[in-house]
Amino acid sequence: MSFFIYDMIFLVLFILLVGFFLYRHRSRGKWEGLLYLYRTQVGVKFIDYVDHHYGKYISKLKWVIILTGYVSMVVMTFLLVQLLYVFFKSPEIVRAVKIPPLAPLIPYLPELFKVDFLPPFYFTYWIIAIAVIAIGHEFAHGIFAKINKVRVKSTGFGFLGPFLAAFVEPDEEEMKKIRKTDQLAILGAGSFANVLMTLIFLVLLWGVFAAGFT
Repeated sequence: MSFFIYDMIFLVLFILLVGFFLYRHRSRGKWEGLLYLYRTQVGVKFIDYVDHHYGKYISKLKWVIILTGYVSMVVMTFLLVQLLYVFFKSPEIVRAVKIPPLAPLIPYLPELFKVDFLPPFYFTYWIIAIAVIAIGHEFAHGIFAKINKVRVKSTGFGFLGPFLAAFVEPDEEEMKKIRKTDQLAILGAGSFANVLMTLIFLVLLWGVFAAGFT
């Protein structure tokens, strides 16, 4: 049986389980536009725990986070311009690599729209990528909000059909009252967490190749 069949079975089971879970806990859900938001205090308890035990150490990363945020914006802008240049000036590279400068994270996009220059992107890949990227990203926002005495009202997930996203909901009024540099640290903490996650996975990837190719 091909991986595509397993992936479709997983997609159907995932939708059914999420639908059942949201129905059982519908008192915590609310429609906001096209998104259905499920709020919970579980993540808030985790944020409080991290702040209580490690907050004074994590707070020392404030200026590193702010600097990383600005450097990342410059680097990503440069890379985007460079990739766009290659994409339009070297079509032979595009055909060989099959990775465009920008692509939405939508499962089965190549199959749905008959885009032959994109690699296959299954639902399993997508859900793992979202979990790795979004959960750490949002918790980092919440942890730095708590460190800077901004109340985190709730955490949870947003749903748009089978697509989902994580969120942390800080008190916007309290955010406005703190210093601008603290606001920047809170806003940049999510991207900083993604940078750390990228470095961790690069080390793991290097370890796999080092073990597999001697």
